[in-house]
Parts: sequence; structure tokens; C-alpha cells
Amino acid sequence: MNCPLCNSESKLAFEAKGFRLHDCTRCGHRFTAIAADEKHVSEVYSDDYFSGGGAGYSDYLAEGEMLNLRGRMYAEKIAKFRPEPGKMLDVGAAAGFILRGFIDSGWQGTGLEPNAEMAKFGAKALGLHIRKGSLESINTNDRFDLVSMIQVAAHFYDPRSAFEKARDLLVDDGLLLIETWNRESISARVFGKNWHEYSPPSVLQFFSEKGLTKFLETVGFEKIGGGRPSKKISGEHARSLLKYRIGDNRLLKLIPAKINFPYPSEDLFWAVYRKKQT
Repeated sequence: MNCPLCNSESKLAFEAKGFRLHDCTRCGHRFTAIAADEKHVSEVYSDDYFSGGGAGYSDYLAEGEMLNLRGRMYAEKIAKFRPEPGKMLDVGAAAGFILRGFIDSGWQGTGLEPNAEMAKFGAKALGLHIRKGSLESINTNDRFDLVSMIQVAAHFYDPRSAFEKARDLLVDDGLLLIETWNRESISARVFGKNWHEYSPPSVLQFFSEKGLTKFLETVGFEKIGGGRPSKKISGEHARSLLKYRIGDNRLLKLIPAKINFPYPSEDLFWAVYRKKQT
């Protein structure tokens, strides 16, 4: 299977959860070697993804306040590059808690989310405009000052198309905000194929910060900032993820479900990219 970023040949790296993970022989990008499409999106990000545990969430809606704070945190970071809030598109918005955090910070926001129930919740409970769909398939004449992808890039079934679409949706000098996992982190190297993020079929792309930046330069972006995000995770969500990785273990019951824990973000990164003027 060819690389979804540069279309070069790839080779098997290892198997995870019964799926083949390949490395590109040219650019080094790692990806899940399956032919995914819009059908894949609707199947993987069904209602069960947000409440069924496993690689998804045990109760996504219960994390609303925590996610809202993350939106505000990123709005503060973006203010260093764009002091005046503008118009934004939040890709993979789910119910819109992160988007709500941006709006509370002065932004005008639209969400994009493939799950219809999450989009409906965001509209009804949070008063948000959330379009149903994926970035690869969106068709709009709207243009934005910011496109945000918080924990989304790893899930694109056609990442090159998605990033090119983000570029086209941005005004000149518009910003792209990404938070995703770093497969070249110490944690990823130590745990190898047992690293928690090797969780296909929901996770399809495995970026490194260096590799993502190099690729984005080829489609019209330049990196202007970044770092490691502060993040918390609920005990219930931690239980669910650990159970998915290591199986059912009675020790997992010792993790308090209702307490939010700081996540050691060594294997996460965030980055801001500016669209190059044409």
C-alpha cells in the first residue's frame, strides 16, 4: 500500500490489534494499511465511540468542562500569533466543548463533526453551529482565520487531502492549529508496538512533529510555534484506554473514576502553522 502523504511505496513495520502498520520508504510516515473512506468514518465514529469505551470514550459528555478549558487554553496560545480573534473552523468538534472554549474567548466558531448525535448535542445544549461531515468531504465557500485540529490528524483517512482542504479554507496568513501524538517521543520508543496510540482502526496516521512539519511545508504551511500541551484525563477514560490496551484487570478498578488526572504529555505536541501567501 502506498503512503497517504507522498504516494511512495511502503513496507510493513509491525502489526497492532490485528492490523498492519506500514512505514513509507521515502518520507518515513507510519500509517495503518487499510483502505478507509467516508464509510469508515461513519462506522468508527458511531455513537459507541463516544460512550462505549475501548479506543474511544467511556463518557465523552462527562468531560465537557475539562474540554472547554482546553479550548480556552488554546485560544490563549493562538492570541500570541493573532491578537484579534476571528473566524474559525474546529475539525472533529464532537459536541463542541473545545469550540465553546474558543468562542468564550472571543472567536466566531463553526464545528465540523461526522457524528450526527454529537453535532445535535452541540447545537441544542451549547448553542453551536456544527456541520456534519469530515474535512476530506466538506464543500463550502466559507473562509476562516483559523482551522483547529485537536486530536484529529491521526484519524484522517486521507491526510493529504485533509490538509490541502484546510489550506484552501484558510485566508492568506490564516493559521492551522494541531494537537496530536508524537510517535518519536520517548514513550513511543520505549513501549514500541505496545504504545497506547497504536490503536487501529480508529487511529490511522502516526506522525512525528518533525515529519508532520516537513510534510506541511510541501502543501503550503510554515511552522510558527508549538510545544507540549497541558492536559487532563478522567479516571474513567484512563480505565477505558488501559483496558483496551492490556485487557480486563482488577487493578484498574483502583483508579478513581470521577477524578481528573494530569496527563504526562511527553508523547503529545501542539503546533501552529501559517498558510504561506500565494
